[in-house]
Amino acid sequence: MRPPVLAAVFVSLNLVDAVTTAWLVGRGAGEVNPIMAAALSLGISGFLCVKLGLALLVAALTARFAVRALRALCVAFAGIVAWQATLCFYSP
Repeated sequence: MRPPVLAAVFVSLNLVDAVTTAWLVGRGAGEVNPIMAAALSLGISGFLCVKLGLALLVAALTARFAVRALRALCVAFAGIVAWQATLCFYSP
């Protein structure tokens, strides 16, 4: 995949991660990442802005300078999204 496509996939996966995180936290789950836990204290809007802002920054830097790292990040976030989707479907 070309770097701009990988960057778009990465940002999209982060958007899904943010939405599922917000949904799960609204139902009593906790955020494991301390940076994102702090961002959640800003409310959902602030959390989404921080999450997507960081995702865009990482995507832009890695697409330009570290395409292999961007590929690895896409795989990692695909796993995270799959796990969170499972939690969303099977949480009480």
